[in-house]
Amino acid sequence: MFEVRHLAKNYPLKRHWYLKEEQRSIFENVNFSLNLGENLLISGESGAGKSTLARVLCGLEKPSFGEVLYRGKSMHLGENLHFKKEVQYVFQDQKLALNPYRKIKSLINDVWENFALKKDEVFLKELLGKLNLKEEIFALKSTQLSGGEASRVGLLRAFLLRPKILILDELTSALDILNIVKIVEFLKEYQEKNAISYIFITHQEEFFRKFDCKKYFI
Repeated sequence: MFEVRHLAKNYPLKRHWYLKEEQRSIFENVNFSLNLGENLLISGESGAGKSTLARVLCGLEKPSFGEVLYRGKSMHLGENLHFKKEVQYVFQDQKLALNPYRKIKSLINDVWENFALKKDEVFLKELLGKLNLKEEIFALKSTQLSGGEASRVGLLRAFLLRPKILILDELTSALDILNIVKIVEFLKEYQEKNAISYIFITHQEEFFRKFDCKKYFI
């Protein structure tokens, strides 16, 4: 269902115009596949390119080489209509993904409107409880949130789409231990009831031992 073939990402090194352009390799020859319901844990040292890989996997950046396939189609060719809704990504620093000038409820409404979905207030309230958020947060802007609150709002927006693949980039980095435990329990419970795969990008593997995961070291 989700397949990565020979994926590589390079960035050009800044040099004088008269010198031959050189490339810095961020990662190369990444290969894996996931069937629906399977999980993958990607680990590696700081600076190894884990977050760059996450952005490529979700389509925010194009690979320098290789391809990402979803339902048998390349998501980088603009022909995969399912990809944008069904493959979701929660940033390591979720504040970067939230418009700082708009209130959280407006950003939540965008999720429904952008994908022409019927508003499901019942599911929204259920997610608030599972993610340890209160309705008062709707009146705030992202600049008024803590890092942990922003991460949980990112999770909430992703789950409103009922994704099939959820990419979680250093999910635990902004959360205190109580919220880590609560959210990991929710992720496990949700997967037991729904068809979903998680891609955990983390250097804290111990928090995800409840999940049966394939492993990839970058």
